[in-house]
Amino acid sequence: MRYHIVDTFADGRYAGNPAAVVAVDSFPDEASMQEAAHRIGLPTTAYVVPAGPGEYGVRWFTPYKEINLCGHATIASARHLFEAAGDLGSDTLRFVSDNGVLYAERVGDLIAIDLPAATLMPAPPPQGLLEALGVDAVGCAVSSDDVLVEVASAEAVAQVRPDFAALARLPFRGHIVTAPGPSGVDFVSRTFFPSLGVDEDQVCVTAHCKLTPFWARRLNRQALVALQLSQRGGRLEVEHRGDRVRVLGAAVRRGGARDLALALR
Repeated sequence: MRYHIVDTFADGRYAGNPAAVVAVDSFPDEASMQEAAHRIGLPTTAYVVPAGPGEYGVRWFTPYKEINLCGHATIASARHLFEAAGDLGSDTLRFVSDNGVLYAERVGDLIAIDLPAATLMPAPPPQGLLEALGVDAVGCAVSSDDVLVEVASAEAVAQVRPDFAALARLPFRGHIVTAPGPSGVDFVSRTFFPSLGVDEDQVCVTAHCKLTPFWARRLNRQALVALQLSQRGGRLEVEHRGDRVRVLGAAVRRGGARDLALALR
């Protein structure tokens, strides 16, 4: 099996979020894809298969399970396909999954994707959450699957040291910590997904489908600059467009194809 590594939202100071991209003629069986993703060991491995001109089927796997959406791995897939396939006749690619359709657009040296905006509802911090994160909250909000905690400063976000075992016991897919950004940045965040086998997502696109409407309302602006303050870090340009969020970022292929001693079935 051959795969490529792409670092998304990596530009200069920020090393971004890596994803593996496996381009195949048809999807292997699920067990093989899961085993390969586990052995590659990156936050997400995307499998893409051609489905027509400018269109690809896509499935995403963490090291431990298949997930129904991964924005950064979709951006990684688009970057790989634009570079590997030569002239595709369009700057827009269509990715089809069981969860719907995503469009990825080449914008100069960057890649943009458009995703549904997600609604957050203000709520008291769920029992055990602040203790597991080790933070004092300015505010809290929840969605159908994630919980967001606002803290006082970017420094407070950077200093979060979660108890991942405690977070994994809470009834949420993801845990987002956010604060206003420093000069030139509108907001910062970190995201934790221990129940998916990813203690900290280095740069999480789907979390920004919640963060972008949250901060757009707060700041009364639709186009924003965000930083994710993980160890690798990443810079995103985001825009709230009604019921959609546009996310724009850099994506860089890391070397050439790599071989994994695994026969996909």
